[in-house]
Amino acid sequence: PGGRTFQDLVAGWNHTCGLSPGGQLLCWGLNGDGQLGDGTRIDRLVPTPVSGSFQSVAAGSGHTCGISGDRVLCWGSNQFGQLGNGTSGTAGTSTPAPVQGLPSPPRSVTVGAVHTCALLTNGEAYCWGQNLHGQLGDGTPENRALPVQVEGGLSFVGLYAGGAVTCGLADDGARYCWGMNQNGQLGDGTRVNRSSPVRVGGTVP
Repeated sequence: PGGRTFQDLVAGWNHTCGLSPGGQLLCWGLNGDGQLGDGTRIDRLVPTPVSGSFQSVAAGSGHTCGISGDRVLCWGSNQFGQLGNGTSGTAGTSTPAPVQGLPSPPRSVTVGAVHTCALLTNGEAYCWGQNLHGQLGDGTPENRALPVQVEGGLSFVGLYAGGAVTCGLADDGARYCWGMNQNGQLGDGTRVNRSSPVRVGGTVP
């Protein structure tokens, strides 16, 4: 309502956020974990402003992240460290808070159910949060409350997270995925979970 215009819309599990052309971010829906970023845990039936100015936004199960200036900010649930502030198993935060430990500015941010990844301007990929299925791509199944670099020495131009899977488009055009693979969602011809990037389609270009 209200004749609002958006340049981007993202949907989480039970909440939605819209980015206006001027950089104002508004969110609505379930807010029990503070995922709307308005400083409360009150559900909202209409778009409600998030403080600050944003260039992009991504929504997960119970958390939200966005790029503001040269920082990634996250808010909402932090059970697995998906806010990237060095803590986990906490109630999280209902206002945007900076991710700690990214070595260079972000180009984009993407959010799975309970993990988060950022593509940096130098092409490196960093992820944090739940890692049960290897979705952080650091070669381990360990949850991370701070960003860890995706291993393999790859340079990416696109990064995309969904559920417990992350995929990246490398600068040579090859596609890689890692994380949960019980239904073959990594595209490597197996149903084996991967904690490091595997090329989609195997070794065939």
